[in-house]
Amino acid sequence: MKSFNPLVIVLLSAVFLTGCATLKPTRTPGDFVRSIHFSPLDSFSYDRTVVSGMTYRNVDEAALKILSKQMLTKELGKRGFEAVESNGDFYVVVKWHKQISSYAGLFDSVDGPTSTMHRRHDGNSSTAVRVSLTVEIYDSTTNEIFWRAELPNIFDAIQFSEERVAQSLSRAIQQFPDRIEKDPHLPNIE
Repeated sequence: MKSFNPLVIVLLSAVFLTGCATLKPTRTPGDFVRSIHFSPLDSFSYDRTVVSGMTYRNVDEAALKILSKQMLTKELGKRGFEAVESNGDFYVVVKWHKQISSYAGLFDSVDGPTSTMHRRHDGNSSTAVRVSLTVEIYDSTTNEIFWRAELPNIFDAIQFSEERVAQSLSRAIQQFPDRIEKDPHLPNIE
């Protein structure tokens, strides 16, 4: 009986184990949470900004509310949606939450992984007051959510700045698709 070469056994084992390995999917900032017929969506209204958790300075809370409305109106406008005061095809709700937490991962911070890695060596940064952001988009006809972006621990509360707030909002909405252009020459099937 002929024996197998140990190198062949090692290679076959490596191939088998590699095939069994599962990769963790990359987390995207936002995605659809239920199906929706997207093509009739042309306009949106900004509903509200919810600020919760630990107490904010009055000026910071006001900045969150103003910047949230401005940035999301601008970002959705870039995607071809028309901003209306009320009765849009969908509406937007932004939620800011401030709490004591630890970093959930290298890619959560709006400052990027390098900045996060540098702060990990500082013992004071493992647990701190951090701000999380959630952007939710609802269908106006059913009042049901159809799209959500969750960004936990997006920045440390002590790092609060209008620039970080604006970057966080842009990052949250980056995966939301462009408005579907309808061809006026196609017949309407509704």
